Amino acid sequence: MRIKNLQITEQDIIKASWELLDDIGIEAFSMRKLAELLNIQAASLYWHFKSKQSIFQTLANEIAKEALETANLEGDWKEQLFHFADRIRGVLHKYPCSAQLMMRTLPSEPNYLSLLNTLLQIVDHLPLSDSDKFSLIACVLNYVISFELDKYEQDRIDLAMKNEPNGDAREVFKQSLEHLSGDGPNVIKRMYENNIFNEIGSDKMFYTGLKIMVSGIEQLANERQ
Repeated sequence: MRIKNLQITEQDIIKASWELLDDIGIEAFSMRKLAELLNIQAASLYWHFKSKQSIFQTLANEIAKEALETANLEGDWKEQLFHFADRIRGVLHKYPCSAQLMMRTLPSEPNYLSLLNTLLQIVDHLPLSDSDKFSLIACVLNYVISFELDKYEQDRIDLAMKNEPNGDAREVFKQSLEHLSGDGPNVIKRMYENNIFNEIGSDKMFYTGLKIMVSGIEQLANERQ
């Protein structure tokens, strides 16, 4: 991406930021590398963004905006919460390092705040205290973000292990299971042999966890009536 200094826009910087995150990840992201990608001086970036963190804030806000625009808020509160959480995950999966961005930014941008407020609106009618409502929405959002983050990290581990002399990550894990000690049945080995571990990061595992959370919220609300 090569853009003349006088033509650089905020949107050019945002687009290049996504490209850079996809190429080198969030840990290696820097204003200098972003400037190199745009073929401009790093100082030119500061006309639009005062820091790397301000870029991250803007990217997180874009994620929240798309999640809001594509959310399906039909049905009862359980359906709304389930589908909205699933939509957030879909947007996170679409953009590189998006889960890390959501974890590393303050929810102070307008769309990020609107996303949180919409989630709270879904459960606001439940017979729970504001403290409980805030806690349960934080738990749901953290679950969605952490699920996507875990998948990202697992993919990185698998890629890194391929360069190790001992082979891939699954083979290393299998060898460790063989030497697991302790009393009682080796449940984790049984699950591994039955290919349960292949479900890590899958839609099935995500939906199971989300259903458990929504059911738990419903039970808590019923107890408070």
